Amino acid sequence: MEITQKIIEKAKKIKLLVSDVDGVLTQGELYFNSDGTESFGKFNIYDGFAVTMSNECNLKIAIISGRQSLCSEARNRLLGVDEVHTGVLHKKHKLEEIIKRLKLSHDEVAYIGDDLIDLPAIKISGLSFAPSTAVEEVKQRVDHITNTKCGEGVLREVVELILKSQDKYNNFLNQYIE
Repeated sequence: MEITQKIIEKAKKIKLLVSDVDGVLTQGELYFNSDGTESFGKFNIYDGFAVTMSNECNLKIAIISGRQSLCSEARNRLLGVDEVHTGVLHKKHKLEEIIKRLKLSHDEVAYIGDDLIDLPAIKISGLSFAPSTAVEEVKQRVDHITNTKCGEGVLREVVELILKSQDKYNNFLNQYIE
């Protein structure tokens, strides 16, 4: 999908990027042991580095997942994600709480979601994204659909878009090419 000037202008204001997990950071598949416990989670390394990029460029990251997951919690805390909330069925309420605590405006928040449970949070965010594999109802209601499929670096694509819009990407990149 084309990145319009309107998306760039909205991205310039973003201070907090919030993402769902299943269907955004993962391919939406779950793996369980015979005793019903989650055996492992599969995450993309590009999304992990996106958190590093965000941390170095002063873009806060938050996770709000509808499903309680020790794997998601461990992965995101290991990466240094600012806010990790799993088992949250009312994502809009949690997002409002975070916005208030961080003293942000809605225009300073971007949200990535893929399913119906994300729609209330998408609606109140200043900028919204969905992976190309999101359900149609979500894709119809977001500002931008990523070229990347779920679990294949969606967060990285969005972080790069925001950092480029804010003229922070090249400074970050220079440490690797100079």
